Amino acid sequence: MAHLPTPTDTIISSARHCPAFTAARRLAAWVGEGRRVTPAHVLRPVDVPEAVRALGIPMPARVRRASDVRDLHHPWKLALAVGFLRIVDGHVRPGPALAQWSDADDDTVRELWLTGLATTFATTTPRADKAGAATFARAVLTVFAADPQPSFLDLSRGAREALTDEDPYAGFDFLTTWRRQADPVAAAVGPLVEFGAADRHGPRVRITPLGRWALQEMQARAPKPITADLPVAELITRLTAVERDARWEAAQPWLVGQAPLRTARDLLHAATTVSPAQRVTAVELVHALGEEAEPAWEDAQRSTNLAAHARAIGWEGPSAQDSAWLAVEYAAAALTISGPDEALSCLDERVPGTGLDRLLRAVECGAHPATTELAQALTAFLASGATPTSSRAYQLKISLNRMRPPIWRRVLIPATASLGRLHQVIQVVMDWDGDHLHAFTVGQKHYGDTFFSPDLDDEERLRCSDAFTTTASITYRYDFGACWDHTITCERIVDLDTGATYPVCVAGGGDSPVEDWIEGPDSTPFDQDAINRRLAGHQQ
Repeated sequence: MAHLPTPTDTIISSARHCPAFTAARRLAAWVGEGRRVTPAHVLRPVDVPEAVRALGIPMPARVRRASDVRDLHHPWKLALAVGFLRIVDGHVRPGPALAQWSDADDDTVRELWLTGLATTFATTTPRADKAGAATFARAVLTVFAADPQPSFLDLSRGAREALTDEDPYAGFDFLTTWRRQADPVAAAVGPLVEFGAADRHGPRVRITPLGRWALQEMQARAPKPITADLPVAELITRLTAVERDARWEAAQPWLVGQAPLRTARDLLHAATTVSPAQRVTAVELVHALGEEAEPAWEDAQRSTNLAAHARAIGWEGPSAQDSAWLAVEYAAAALTISGPDEALSCLDERVPGTGLDRLLRAVECGAHPATTELAQALTAFLASGATPTSSRAYQLKISLNRMRPPIWRRVLIPATASLGRLHQVIQVVMDWDGDHLHAFTVGQKHYGDTFFSPDLDDEERLRCSDAFTTTASITYRYDFGACWDHTITCERIVDLDTGATYPVCVAGGGDSPVEDWIEGPDSTPFDQDAINRRLAGHQQ
């Protein structure tokens, strides 16, 4: 008897063969052995006509950038997001997910499909926030599921309520830029049709079975509200599902009116029996409570799962065994929240040296209960042929704006380095001393040292690999009075040389202006060797 397709079979087939993934695979197949890309990580204009022909889409009369061609840009961003393509050393090449797509299991297809949908919604809006885009996608599905022909006001109201309820900071920029589009409703419906989540017949939109499954899945994954009456264990669970930088703000309804010391003790008590990801959430929240909560750490030293955290903030600092335990703790937390690539990056930055076997041997002394599970996940990740972020370096050109002759430095820095580390590198290569405030701008978000600039997002929590995911350039301002603005461009992504020292300055030009100049020379000559000696002295 022939096998009759089940509803699940139909949904998986619709996801696997939707127009968006079909176009992304076709584009990846056209790339073949590889094509050169621009510093902005898009195809060169000279290659656009051939790519357009491969996709069977109309060729615009004039093309300045590949990203100007919407029907090419969307499958391009999707292919990069799901691993059909990857950019290596200035070239785009097929990624590991392309060959595996036809045989991918149902769970993989579903996850990549959801990732792709959020990515495409973000692509429709310049400089969009991905968290806001994912929430907006769910809001759009919700509105059209209830009304096949809503007005712009209905759609806008639904999106605004969803974004405001979950994280006003994550969604505000997305909502603002989406409304400015020439046809906001078409911009909202387009990705749903491309992904097979909806059919459009004139002004009416019908949500497909795949779209209804996606809506149910998104609703199930949506962060649950945090209220004042939550038990402490449930608070920790819900906060762990919130973006890390937004947790303190999200916890405020629960924290208002609470005594810091009692709150810290309750959080740490609950953290003794939870997962590493939840425990890290609780520990970071206690840290954020400040000095009034510090006595709670004395009791925590008697807990097996909290002792290393407690000793790490003491005067003596963590022992070697504590450091090994914490390395596994944070890597296991990253594995749960972000996956094996980020877990490997976390382990790599906490344990000196290279190589998974060496990393695992180094953390065995910590005797963390998640060590075996972590080792299995990381081993499988590397066996899949994936290229870990921790094995890559970014070549960045740091240019001081509005200077003649030009002042610039070219550096190689590990892809896992934080923006905080990049700030230190800029100070060294420009021969400055860090006495002034600074801020990075990535898209529409601003990052800096939250101790001195609490209104900024934490620069230590954004890696270079994440800062340059959707853009080739970010900006950096040093000294809010003098306003020394820099453009930082990712020129290439290369393999780390295990025998080399990073960060390293590989080129430069122009003399640096002297900081707080009063008398004497007003600039410092560019000296690459001296810069690299100072960088070597700043290794972490």
